[in-house]
Amino acid sequence: LFFFGCVLHMQGDEICTQPSQSSKGNVLLWNGEVFDGLEIPCGVSDTKALLTLLDEANEEGILKILSSVEGPWSFVYYHQKDLKLYFGRDYFGRRSLVWSWDENSLMLASVCSQNATWEEVPGSGIFCLDLNKINMDLKRCVTCNLWTQITNSEVKTCEGFHTEHEIKTSMHLKYNYKCKVSSINEFDYLYTKDIDPLLRLQTACDEKKLWTICNDFICVLKRSVQKRTSAHKSLKAVRKVAVLFSGGIDCTVLALLADLFVPNNEEIDLLNVAFEQKQKTNVKQQKHNANLDNVYEVPDRITGKSSFKELQKLCPNRKWNFVEIDIKLEELQTERSKRISMLTWPKSTVLDDSIACAIWFASRGEGMIKEVKHRSEARVLLCGMGADEQLGGYSRHRGIFEKDGDWNAVREELNMEVERIASRNLGRDDRIISDHGKEARFPYLDEEVVQFLSSLPVHMKTDLRLERGVGEKILLRGAAYQLGLRAAAVAAKRAIQFGSRIAKAESRKEKGSDACGRLGENF
Repeated sequence: LFFFGCVLHMQGDEICTQPSQSSKGNVLLWNGEVFDGLEIPCGVSDTKALLTLLDEANEEGILKILSSVEGPWSFVYYHQKDLKLYFGRDYFGRRSLVWSWDENSLMLASVCSQNATWEEVPGSGIFCLDLNKINMDLKRCVTCNLWTQITNSEVKTCEGFHTEHEIKTSMHLKYNYKCKVSSINEFDYLYTKDIDPLLRLQTACDEKKLWTICNDFICVLKRSVQKRTSAHKSLKAVRKVAVLFSGGIDCTVLALLADLFVPNNEEIDLLNVAFEQKQKTNVKQQKHNANLDNVYEVPDRITGKSSFKELQKLCPNRKWNFVEIDIKLEELQTERSKRISMLTWPKSTVLDDSIACAIWFASRGEGMIKEVKHRSEARVLLCGMGADEQLGGYSRHRGIFEKDGDWNAVREELNMEVERIASRNLGRDDRIISDHGKEARFPYLDEEVVQFLSSLPVHMKTDLRLERGVGEKILLRGAAYQLGLRAAAVAAKRAIQFGSRIAKAESRKEKGSDACGRLGENF
């Protein structure tokens, strides 16, 4: 066994070296945050406190301790007495963990080289390698202790691994709330044309009696943001917070709530990325492009500026830094080849490439504020991931509903979105953001937030009878309206690859699901 670890020091008065070894010979590699679920003494690092708890536990206790943690994590834990190696990721896969196998060896890491043997560790549960049986085929020595909340058969299957136990997370998800169509009222006048989107949103929330639920959602989300902006109070010199900021509703609500908990004398950086667009040479196209000089005036820059002004108006005592991060095509190609492609791996599609590049440059935080160079010193980045999956924000959700108006089909799709999120993007995003010595925090994926949203009927979270910018994520839009946001409350969903225009930066005609040759150039 060989252990190696690096530390991004975010909590505790002193750095806790990794790997961390106890007097009993047990070894812990921990990449995570304990926001709730376990009692961590003030000033003590998560790693040290966890190792102390794990030291006294048997196998059942080890699983119970880890499943109690509320927050993002991945870990490797070696139990000396039992000769067992435990490893895994949290239910949502918010921290990276990848593995590579052959008949005689197992490698676990947070980042990996670009070769086909590496895969992301499934977020299906906690794995255990029994070293007492290593004379057998190595995979046969591994068991998977599944999360009980997982019901989707595709997610639940850990192909090739024996399932030992089922373990409970700290969440109590309520996925069986089927919609009774008769209980969903019709409001014909909401679908008439030429009604102002804000008026339509306000009226819909009135008629659906949604305002009380919106207020409850705000309270839950406030607690989530507070945990993620206050938990690193011991590091006063690096306390700063930034938001990955497109100006859309998800990130703007997070920025507004962060203002409540970040000290008034501290700045909050709003990191807004745009990619250079190739200028059109056709004369007619030039006339259509009114401002050829500003090749960075992409959709996310426009909505970003609008939401920035709303934040300034609502929170006039806060110093907001709207950081314009403009990326030239040459720089995109250079950094992708040098850094980003390796960090994205083992994710390898065109969509992975676009999103990874956009997040890498945004989280680096190097840009301009009113034509003055600025480099963000924030080490905590608030990210809006998880809102679309839970609140029906993707176009595929609207497509499912428009097919035959089946609310239960939408409900089932949202349930599946949450269950499979660990296998999608968050490990990749963690690798990308951590490359800058920063930490991604996902308030919409707080256990209490997810539990609250899972308890609601689907038509209270999204109303796909209404147009884009109003119906999808209507609960969040109502909450944004209550918080004082107006333009952001009815901003239509726009994926980062389109809003930042990275998808068009290289003028390639590709599908997002295609394998991306650019990511394999160093292969």
